[in-house]
Amino acid sequence: MRFLNLMSGIGLGLILASSFGAGAMAANPTSARVPAPDIDVDQGDILFKKGHYEKAMEWWKTEAEKGSVNALYRVGAAYRDGVARDKDVIVARDFEEAARWLIRAAEKGDERAHFDLGGLYDDGLGVEKSPELAARWYLAGAERGQVACQYNIAVMYEDGVGIAKNPVEAYKWYYLAAQQGFVEFGGPALEKLSRAMEPTQVRDAIRMAREFKSKPIVR
Repeated sequence: MRFLNLMSGIGLGLILASSFGAGAMAANPTSARVPAPDIDVDQGDILFKKGHYEKAMEWWKTEAEKGSVNALYRVGAAYRDGVARDKDVIVARDFEEAARWLIRAAEKGDERAHFDLGGLYDDGLGVEKSPELAARWYLAGAERGQVACQYNIAVMYEDGVGIAKNPVEAYKWYYLAAQQGFVEFGGPALEKLSRAMEPTQVRDAIRMAREFKSKPIVR
């Protein structure tokens, strides 16, 4: 079981409504998502923060069709979480629709979409459950420095779920996640895994982690 996924209530995407304006709330108010820092906040984000949710969605959808990666992600995230103002539903939660938009964003290199898609395929939400595709998207996000993806793909490498079992790769990704602040989770995982590894394997994993250079984040 992955530590971070969509239904655990933790994510690194946009906190819809709850972070973007008073009087609004996500359709699932128990969700406590941690936002990734935004690069290039667009007009849709500004509209959303002001509470103009319908206009924000219209703007994002228009820009998404023009190729805006951030807009593609924002629309997908809105369908993933759902958006409501008081008791009025602005965007109904729709995982299948979310997946369609998030796939387009992920294919362009958005690491937030990589994490969200990994969760959808991990849990079979809006898509057919597939550990292999979950691993694919978690790995893509991990390669761009997305810390939750790094932790998740480490777990999958350790367990051999969705990807070939590889303790060296698992250790590398746990190490990188811990370096980004996941010490509480990555630290114990490293300690546990190291007991089942040869010292040379641990050294190789640490060397690989230190040589790691993340792929660029796309917006």
